[in-house]
Amino acid sequence: MEKYVLIIAGGIGRRMNMDIPKQFIPIAGKPVLMHTISKFIDFDPNIKIVVTIPKEHIPLWKDLCKEFNFKINHEIVKGGKERFYSVKNGLKVVPEDSLVLIHDGVRPLVSNETIGRVIEGSKEHGNAIPYIDMTQSVRKVANEKNKAINRNQLKLIQTPQGFHSSLIKQAYAKRYRASFTDDASVLEAMGYDIKLVKGNHKNIKITSSTDLHLVECLIKL
Repeated sequence: MEKYVLIIAGGIGRRMNMDIPKQFIPIAGKPVLMHTISKFIDFDPNIKIVVTIPKEHIPLWKDLCKEFNFKINHEIVKGGKERFYSVKNGLKVVPEDSLVLIHDGVRPLVSNETIGRVIEGSKEHGNAIPYIDMTQSVRKVANEKNKAINRNQLKLIQTPQGFHSSLIKQAYAKRYRASFTDDASVLEAMGYDIKLVKGNHKNIKITSSTDLHLVECLIKL
């Protein structure tokens, strides 16, 4: 089964207070997105890479590829207004009979072990998504009251999320809902059970300047 990774690089970086979106910010010698793409090529040099980027940022990305002499082959697809539509656009270039991983462009520290577990789980179950355990106490707040929740019943979900392409393409043919928080929730809305596999704690999603500095330190270790 041919393998694809669809990398979503659609953020505009409002929370970063920087001139360019976070996926294009250089850390440890090259932009975040280049680190992310390289992770999948390191895992499997034959994996097909598709990157969704907002139309207005495609020229910037191409300039960065020239500036940093980035030669990894990848197909660029125009992103959408919401992440849902970026994934939907990217899936159009993924064949029906393949296995596709969908990954956040600002998670440059996914491990080979996590990628491997997602792929094997997807082959066996049709889908697989990585998680890590909660390590802090959690409380639910509602109607000005709060209540402790058993954290053992809660998991933090990461990417890449893996799917048989025919299933996830069918799921993304449906209408967008605000309740779609990730790709697994889109498939789940069709009645499918979701397979959980272990992720890795360093697989941080960069959403703030603190995350950016932490990831850079981890890359340099």
